[in-house]
Amino acid sequence: MRKSFLYKADPRLKLILMLIYTAAFFCPISAIRYGLLLVPVVAAGFITCGWKPFLSVFKLILPLLILTALVTPFFSGIHETVRIILRFIGITALFFLYFKTTDPDEFIQTLRFFGMPYRLALVISISTSYIPLLLDTYHDAEAAHKLRYTESCPAVSRWNFIARFRSILPVLASVLIQAIKNIPILAMALEIRGVGKAKPTVFRPIQCKTPLYKQFLLYFIPIVAIIIILVIYAA
Repeated sequence: MRKSFLYKADPRLKLILMLIYTAAFFCPISAIRYGLLLVPVVAAGFITCGWKPFLSVFKLILPLLILTALVTPFFSGIHETVRIILRFIGITALFFLYFKTTDPDEFIQTLRFFGMPYRLALVISISTSYIPLLLDTYHDAEAAHKLRYTESCPAVSRWNFIARFRSILPVLASVLIQAIKNIPILAMALEIRGVGKAKPTVFRPIQCKTPLYKQFLLYFIPIVAIIIILVIYAA
């Protein structure tokens, strides 16, 4: 999976393409055209991550998709419901693929390339890195709490949301404590790098195994052309 083309692509081109693709999902086009826009994204996800890891991402937004499918038809109709669901799926897949295939250091350099201040780029990069870290911490804490359960512990019904929420509170408390413990480690790491003391420098520039102009011709222009065709000729 590491040898797929998205890992080798320039992060600057990927960021521009992601923003263009995201804007296309907000254009007033039909649900069929949304589906056609989604096909290259899904294909890239299967090639890059495999179908199981890629589809597992949508478990996070599954409650939102179900809620949209149940509520939106009464207000906007079935066609608009399908468009909203495809929009959620497309945007989620785009951001997942970008951050999955982009090194955090290169992400900071990409934001700096487009003129973003270093501290703001660093904050955004740390925030995006903390989300999967907290998710892993939650799974570890949940597994640790399950080991403490005994047969005498009463089983909680999946439909008893209040009881389920109460059972999650100790896990969330453990995640919060672990996150607080990680703050000094992050602070020391930033201090070692000299953040805030001097003008930021780049130890390793953005590395592209394929020349930038070839990437621009091979996949950037064709994908943008497809987006333009589907959006402009929507009538």
